[in-house]
Amino acid sequence: MTHHHHDDAHHHGHGHPHHHGPEHGTHAGHDTEASQDEHAPSPLSTKEKLAKMLHHWVHHNQDHVASYRLWAQRARSEGLPEVADTLETIAQKSLELTDLLEKARTHLPS
Repeated sequence: MTHHHHDDAHHHGHGHPHHHGPEHGTHAGHDTEASQDEHAPSPLSTKEKLAKMLHHWVHHNQDHVASYRLWAQRARSEGLPEVADTLETIAQKSLELTDLLEKARTHLPS
């Protein structure tokens, strides 16, 4: 099953657009586990990698919240209140996920 939650590109507040394929499993220009050969050695330790990934995921998720809210407003203005309400719920749940990601970050050694 594929999903496509936005147009073909969007910005994540770090200087470049992302183009997501149908599976949304890799991110252009990012060093994610999905885009690496799992057997290739990484110059970063797992803890360092987790710190970087958690930071990225927090900001990425915040950008998605903004997108969900924007599209909720658009849906509402087009007379689609159920869609708008659902997108607002998704935005709120995404903020809860951001809180969990932040919590995970606090448990990493500094």
